[in-house]
Amino acid sequence: MDIRVYGKGGCGKMLDQSEIRALADQNAYKRGRNLYRSDAVQEYSVEEDGGIDYIYAAVQGSGRNMYDVDLEYNMEEGWLENAHCTCPAFREYEGLCKHCVAVLFEYTDYLETQEAAWQYEQKKEESLAKLQTMKGMQNKLSASEEWRPKTTPAIKAFLSQQQLKSTLPIAQESIYGKVHLEPLLTCMDNFIQVEFKIGTSYLYVLKDVFAFADALQNKQKFAYGQKLEFIHDIQVFDRDSRKLAEFLQSWTAQNRIKYMQVPYYGYSYTDSTMKVRKVPLTTGELELFLEAVGDREFPAEINGMPEKLWHVTEDPLSRTMKIKGQEQGINVEVNYLFGYQGIKHNIYFSKGKIYKVSRAFLEPVHDFLSCMENMPQRKVFIETADVPVFCREALPVLETYFECTRESFDEKDYGVVPAAFEIYLDAPQKDFITCRLDAVYGEQKYHVFEKNQKTEGRDLKKEAEAAKIVSHYCNAYDEDEKMMVLANDEDMLYELLVCGIPAMQQFAEVYISDALKKINIAPAPKVAVGVSLSGDLLELKMTAGDMPRNELLEILSKYNRKKKFYRLKSGDFVNMEGEGINALLEMKEGLHLTKKQLEQEQVVLPKYHALYLDEELKEWQSVSAHKDKEFKALIRNMKTVEDNDFELPAEMEPILREYQKRGFLWIKTLKYNGFGGILADDMGLGKTLQVIAFLLSEYLEKEGNSPSLIVAPASLVFNWQSEIRKFAPDLPVRMVVGKAGERKSIIRHAGNRDILVTSYDLLKRDIGLYENMTFSSQIIDEAQYIKNHNTQAAKAVKMVNAGFKLALTGTPVENRLSELWSIFDYLMPGFLYSYQRFREELELPIVQDNSENEIKRLQKMIRPFVLRRLKKDVLKDLPDKLEKNYYARMEGEQQKLYDAHVKRMQLMLDKQSEEEFKSSKIQILSELTRLRQLCCSPELVFDQYTGKSVKSDLCIDLIKNAVSGGHKILLFSQFTSMISILEERLQAEKISFYTLTGSVNKEKRARMVEDFNNDDTSVFCISLKAGGTGLNLTSADIVIHYDPWWNLAVQNQATDRAHRIGQENVVMVYRLIVEGTIEDNIVKLQEKKKELADQILGGEGMGSASFTREELKELLK
Repeated sequence: MDIRVYGKGGCGKMLDQSEIRALADQNAYKRGRNLYRSDAVQEYSVEEDGGIDYIYAAVQGSGRNMYDVDLEYNMEEGWLENAHCTCPAFREYEGLCKHCVAVLFEYTDYLETQEAAWQYEQKKEESLAKLQTMKGMQNKLSASEEWRPKTTPAIKAFLSQQQLKSTLPIAQESIYGKVHLEPLLTCMDNFIQVEFKIGTSYLYVLKDVFAFADALQNKQKFAYGQKLEFIHDIQVFDRDSRKLAEFLQSWTAQNRIKYMQVPYYGYSYTDSTMKVRKVPLTTGELELFLEAVGDREFPAEINGMPEKLWHVTEDPLSRTMKIKGQEQGINVEVNYLFGYQGIKHNIYFSKGKIYKVSRAFLEPVHDFLSCMENMPQRKVFIETADVPVFCREALPVLETYFECTRESFDEKDYGVVPAAFEIYLDAPQKDFITCRLDAVYGEQKYHVFEKNQKTEGRDLKKEAEAAKIVSHYCNAYDEDEKMMVLANDEDMLYELLVCGIPAMQQFAEVYISDALKKINIAPAPKVAVGVSLSGDLLELKMTAGDMPRNELLEILSKYNRKKKFYRLKSGDFVNMEGEGINALLEMKEGLHLTKKQLEQEQVVLPKYHALYLDEELKEWQSVSAHKDKEFKALIRNMKTVEDNDFELPAEMEPILREYQKRGFLWIKTLKYNGFGGILADDMGLGKTLQVIAFLLSEYLEKEGNSPSLIVAPASLVFNWQSEIRKFAPDLPVRMVVGKAGERKSIIRHAGNRDILVTSYDLLKRDIGLYENMTFSSQIIDEAQYIKNHNTQAAKAVKMVNAGFKLALTGTPVENRLSELWSIFDYLMPGFLYSYQRFREELELPIVQDNSENEIKRLQKMIRPFVLRRLKKDVLKDLPDKLEKNYYARMEGEQQKLYDAHVKRMQLMLDKQSEEEFKSSKIQILSELTRLRQLCCSPELVFDQYTGKSVKSDLCIDLIKNAVSGGHKILLFSQFTSMISILEERLQAEKISFYTLTGSVNKEKRARMVEDFNNDDTSVFCISLKAGGTGLNLTSADIVIHYDPWWNLAVQNQATDRAHRIGQENVVMVYRLIVEGTIEDNIVKLQEKKKELADQILGGEGMGSASFTREELKELLK
């Protein structure tokens, strides 16, 4: 058989049988040809790449084995470049194996088909050319006829199919859903095939499966006999037959190319296939066939036996194995089952049942089954010397798959003695343990760790398992003594004593020397703690059952908590896995107990440790704790704040919200019990108001004969004065501001019940004046100002003597935990240890290692002394919008410039007649605007101004606090030049911002709004006229009106950029006002003469002369 391989253009090389014969020996060639003829080549495919054909196939070998073959054939040069097969013969002999030969023969079929197809295409092109010529002549004849469009052929076919689907049940009612396919399966050692009958009441032989499949695919009518002709559709068949019909469709699609008949000559251009009645199956196709059959019965001829009914079963396959003893060894025999090795299953036939057994399930015995299937009568002989290996390595697994019977066979008669083990442990010197492992077989004993010993009759696998367990508890091998040792490793020694010996006793007899028995392991001691409160001190007693105090002190001083044990000087171990000792260690570290304190029977501690100690004792359930009634009363008082009997001043009752009342009670409780604390409520929740309520309560109760001190950032000092005057006007407030002499006089003449308010900067300068003073209460606002404990501000704050200390901040920790330490160092010095110890024991483990233990410990320590509520926590107590005025007071050059302009305007008004006043409205409006600009920043009026702007400072401080709390801010100003100044300040503080003024086009404006709502930008600076309407900025929850628009409607429109539908947070609105200026007066007038204020500073109604000269003079006071 000579085959020309054609590529592009129809040229190629020769491949013939002689070439195949030359590649293999005669025996492999003949066997390979027989395999090819018996359809042993399965899963065949060819892929062409760069002139090389890559050929892949699976070949059914001897028995039930499948072998994978890979070939590479060079189409251009005409030779085999590479070959590989997974069978053993391929590796053992020269030349190709029989499986490769079979695949090469299959490849010649493929090449023949390719050549025929090429010739067919050539003739088809020639005929089409002739037809085209004839068509041209016909077109000339019909050119005069009118052309009409026709339905696209593809959609025409689709419509026909749809019509057929709907009419078939009616047109073929007598057979619809009743046509039956009956298979007949034939299985032999060297082939598998199936044929079918088809019909309803009478069955006809299905003579051509390809014709059947084509008719089904194309919905064609086909006749099988006089009484059976119908249009083929899957629904025509009964339910049992539909999957078989689909199986035949799949098989014909996969195998059509093998059975193609393409004429070499003549004029037939229709592809055709050979008629196939008996369908040959690979083992993989047999699996698919059985899936299609399901559990129905069908006729089959199996292994030459007469035809009978068979069915697939889910029952477990019963297999038997018989072991019979003889003098020289044993016979092992398994029952014979006819079957095949498929792709996913092994398929077995027995007594009318077909079993599909998963290959994965059979994997542990696969090699044994393969071996037995090739043995005559499925029987093997094992000589006496090999019986122990069979019994130990194979038999235990085989007995789980086979029903095993024994005849004249006892394992002991063949030297199969189960292994027993003895282990000898000794401690010849300190921290040196020897371990000898012996394997015992009856009277024979072997040292497992000794090499070059007799191995026959020994269970080496079991010995290896025992050696592995013993070696785990040792760290070296003694070559001389042939045993394992454990040297100089306390951790391994402890593990040996606690875990190793019990583990060894599970499989061996363990003998322990007296020397090793002397090393004791003491159980974890039972710990008891007693605590009592005496004045401002705690008294603590700790005991550990029967453990001597010196041993307890040794453990608490030196124990490494990462270890499960502690080793005493005596050499004994103490089990440290109980809660008791760990509780004492936790308290020792949390309370910062020194060795000297631990040596004492009773430890004295500051009272502020009480709540931490109570938390510790509750957490360690196994610790016996005794608490005296005073201690219990303190804990109860701190934990039931709302039940404490502190009276809220009557005038504050309608003002404070519920969560603010709880804050007031918490502050009172702290002071009553002698503690300090941090009020860390979120920005806008009224920390200032809660403190004012506390100060008023103290004032009304006449508590203490000493003043109170409030320290705040300079920008907020006058805001405190304003808030106290607003909510508690009876409180005697004195502002420690002005020149040095003025401040000195105020401090020296402060009354016993006065409230002094100063700034951090002024406190630094005046700290010497406070040295001999004692304050009832000291409150520091924006406590993050002392976050760096090395600054002069922090040192000054901590030098003030006060009976009660409180810190206010929305951000107690901004960047580092040292900030929290500094605040507590002000509140209760020593509570969080020295900074060095705090850093080593808490800050570094938390920051660098995210240590959960240290995080938990710090939380327990500070939790009672920090009150923090976020807006989302108190939503039910809040309106959806909170508004607040923030006040600043001008000083120095800014104040002088403002005063000068006020006098100038007053003089101008005094000199004008009534007629002149009415005619100079524009000039008056200009002067009023200039005054407002001086309040904002003198830079708006004087280009060369370099001094301070109190309102700018207040604004930036407010923004910094808001940003550190995670808020987003809208900042409004009607002066674009003021926005430019604020931009520079924001840049200097590295605060991100967008700016929107009237010069921004619509596209950029929309993009900025979208970006701000979705990114992390903190501030949106907006010109009031440019952004007062038409914006949706609900990502912001803080609105700042830098220079409030006195027309409240316009101001509210700006606020509503954030406070609108879609806003999920409470919106805080801050108006920044310079105290004692035209701004301050306008705020007051808004309640009395809203219309006048709108006209004056809103610009409306200026031409109507609806205000008088006297009213303007009132504004300038």
